[in-house]
Amino acid sequence: MEENTRGWGTLKIRWLFHPSFPALVIDRSPLRVVKRNEGMRKRQKQRCLCASFTLLAYPSAGLFLSYSPPSSMANAGGTVPELVLDYAEQYSSKHGRKGINVPKYNNDSPFFWADQLGKNASKAILDRYQRTFSAVSISKGENPFSLLTWNVLSQKLYDISILNKCAANLQVYKFSWEERLGWILDTLSTADADVVCLQEVEDQSFHRDLLPAMQQLGYDGAVQGGENVKEVKRRKGKGSRAHVVATFWKTDRFETIDMSTFKKVESALMARGRTLTSLLQDKTCSAIVAVINCHLEGHPNQYSARIRQLQHAMDDIVVRCPGLPLNGLCIAGDLNCELQSSACSTYLRMGRVGRKGGLGGVHGTSAIAVPPILLESDEAAKCLDPILEWGRPIPNDELESVKPHPFRRNSLCSAYPPSLGQADPRQHFTYCANPNRPVAGLDQIWYSGLSLTRIALRKPLPNPNRRSHVLTTGLPAPGLPSDHLPIGTILGWNACGHQTVRELIISPKEAVPAPKPKSPIMAYAELDMLLVSCPFDTEKQRLELEAIVDEVPDLPAKNQKPSEEQLRKLSETRERKKVLLMGASESVRTCIQRIFKLKKEVLAYESEV
Repeated sequence: MEENTRGWGTLKIRWLFHPSFPALVIDRSPLRVVKRNEGMRKRQKQRCLCASFTLLAYPSAGLFLSYSPPSSMANAGGTVPELVLDYAEQYSSKHGRKGINVPKYNNDSPFFWADQLGKNASKAILDRYQRTFSAVSISKGENPFSLLTWNVLSQKLYDISILNKCAANLQVYKFSWEERLGWILDTLSTADADVVCLQEVEDQSFHRDLLPAMQQLGYDGAVQGGENVKEVKRRKGKGSRAHVVATFWKTDRFETIDMSTFKKVESALMARGRTLTSLLQDKTCSAIVAVINCHLEGHPNQYSARIRQLQHAMDDIVVRCPGLPLNGLCIAGDLNCELQSSACSTYLRMGRVGRKGGLGGVHGTSAIAVPPILLESDEAAKCLDPILEWGRPIPNDELESVKPHPFRRNSLCSAYPPSLGQADPRQHFTYCANPNRPVAGLDQIWYSGLSLTRIALRKPLPNPNRRSHVLTTGLPAPGLPSDHLPIGTILGWNACGHQTVRELIISPKEAVPAPKPKSPIMAYAELDMLLVSCPFDTEKQRLELEAIVDEVPDLPAKNQKPSEEQLRKLSETRERKKVLLMGASESVRTCIQRIFKLKKEVLAYESEV
């Protein structure tokens, strides 16, 4: 049951009891518990208890109440639901047959689907949101504003894609820039979002076409390389950008921060190679929100580059804007990686990646991201390590040098639940350049859950017939001028105290904690075992190997040049190893090579202790 626009509906979820910790696996968002079934089913490794929930949806034209599935915790295929982070500590042990204490509903709150994101639509949805979910312990956002992001596909890249599709004998729609521009402006005008983030905008088209048209709609805007935009560490000799990212904001709702008030801030608009950061002040409540519009590195294997592009953009807000009372953070754009499982999703949600970075508080004491009881579970181990991207595990050594980002204590959340389209991307996708090859979650919106509440989402393709047509032909298509689909959200400010908006927590910049060298216990054990069990060809061969292994090499001190005597001894040892391997049979040679490798690992550890 995906949508319910009228009356009452009943929905079943299940409680999952794990041997390590009690967790709630929920498929839809409950509003009010009415009764509990008496039946109990036992399984081999877990016990499931069925419960019935009754939900209320207020009828409203154009609005749909969605019971959103929970997003994955730190992805890796969505092994552990995000809600477990809250429920694991708040769950009551009284889960017997007489009743269940329902935990508080903190993070992944329900939301509305909405076609329009304008002021009137936002206020109407907020009113229904607060009345509908008044019985649930969730934050109620105030002064809602909306944000839309869209990769509009530059005309040059579109022309190239036409040639590629023609060569592959695929159906092709050939549209001029004027046709596509009209559809782009119609879509943006209909959505009527307060903040618009566009990617793959050609610089000439921005100044000639987009900016004048958006100004007529009540927007102001900025673009990478534009006036009043500070270029942060733009490499000398770097050529002009083939396409840029552009951010627009409604002038009756937002304005860039007053530089005369915040004199230490270098600029209200900062651009890097792949990002554009805008510091905007909400005129209704004076809250300041940083909007990072990004189009990250597109090569599938450049996961480390994508993380660093996000890291540098967030660091700029802290380093180049000291003393700025920041109330909200939004990151939107084409991240060129899957929302469901990627290094960027893990980095944004958990605040850090890699063993040295202390992912999720496992190795670093300042993470405070995952309850300790959760870390003891098998599911958490699968979720935290390794990180999967495009179905492949990411080598941990490529992520070890990435520093934690400064907003890791503000509960960065994805506006769109990662579970959307995870099982079947054909039902929810944001990119479909080729027929029947949709990608779910390539375009993303993240927000600071500490200060903002997600109220509504814009459905990319609400019409099933049109969605089916797009899957058959691919994008662009008539009325859909890009190979990406626009996504959007309505966010509300969380009040704190006397109706003041929360201020974000900025974590101090810290060096990546270097872990203590771990004792290679398994290496010692395997080395001893191989020395005993190796099927030596001769007794002389065994004695020679033991002599080489038992000999402690005379190595120079760290960062010092070895003496001639030390070089001579090392050369003799290498020659002895070479002769020993050349005279060994194939099976013995493999065993001896493994022994030499283990000995090297053990010596490396002993030299650090």
